[in-house]
Amino acid sequence: MALRPWRECQALTAISIQGVKRRFATFPALNGVDLDVESGEFLALLGPSGSGKTTLLRIIAGLDFADEGVVCFDGENVSELSVGDRHVGFVFQHYALFRHMTIAENIAFGLKVRKRRDRPSKAAIAARVEELLNLVQLPGLGGRYPAQLSGGQRQRVALARALAVEPRILLLDEPFGALDAKVRKELRRWLRALHDQVGLTSIFVTHDQEEAMELADRVVVMNKGRIEQIGQPDALYAEPASAFVYDFVGESNRVDVEVKDGAVHYLGRALALDAGDVRPGTATLAFRPHEGAVVESGGIPVTVTSVRLRGGLKRVEVQVEGDGLLELDMEHAPTVGSVIELLPTAYRLFER
Repeated sequence: MALRPWRECQALTAISIQGVKRRFATFPALNGVDLDVESGEFLALLGPSGSGKTTLLRIIAGLDFADEGVVCFDGENVSELSVGDRHVGFVFQHYALFRHMTIAENIAFGLKVRKRRDRPSKAAIAARVEELLNLVQLPGLGGRYPAQLSGGQRQRVALARALAVEPRILLLDEPFGALDAKVRKELRRWLRALHDQVGLTSIFVTHDQEEAMELADRVVVMNKGRIEQIGQPDALYAEPASAFVYDFVGESNRVDVEVKDGAVHYLGRALALDAGDVRPGTATLAFRPHEGAVVESGGIPVTVTSVRLRGGLKRVEVQVEGDGLLELDMEHAPTVGSVIELLPTAYRLFER
């Protein structure tokens, strides 16, 4: 591995990523990423497959190395350090537990393989294992084997093993991806409570926006190797910086329109919408399912294709000429097959 030029860390945050680039053959996985993570923060890396989130996590861990840029922990450049020297805990999607070892032996593994001078005594290791079993709410299960536990319990064991070595940073790669929906939801709440109790600086990767919004203090939305936006969950939903973020964080509808003379036009007809300060030209009209309303005139003509119950509302699917299907949440739904005019009550316009 060729050494990258040494650079001084520019920030004293728990983790500072500065100008990180990574390319695999002709594929640019990361295109100059800058990111600072505060001490004790719980940060989510959110994005679709291929967005670069797992590559970034692996570079932070030392499981992979950047082609350019630096990784700093508390102001120390760790870019050239191995994963063992970075003192991070890593939790994988598929547990990565040793099947031939008991739960207690799995948790103790990282402590037992330390160099003799750094290795705790057998009594200290046993006490640490017992402490962690209680912390992850699995007391008395140290003598069992991974195959005797449920998926959710195995993931708790994987987390306990990562915490056993007292890492300076905890990294989680799609930690709930292998679990069913009910267990995932239960573990999300438990992990957030555990993080608040332990206070460890943590980063987790997910493609599930509900998971990111529920768990994280801040969310980093990634797309094509770049950071699209960073912010608190509520802020990302309310003030998306791009059409991609609007579409990826929460449900959305998108229609191709044209801005002309300060008005929004669809297929040559002016809609009863204000274009604001959006420049003339093609644009994307975006709105949430609950923001669509039926109007008498000045709307987008659509055909109702299906109506189904969703909670206390009706989920209405409509066909838009030239733009595929849109989904709306309505209290009183029009009949299937009817042609109506649709206009959003709230919306965003993104220039294209």
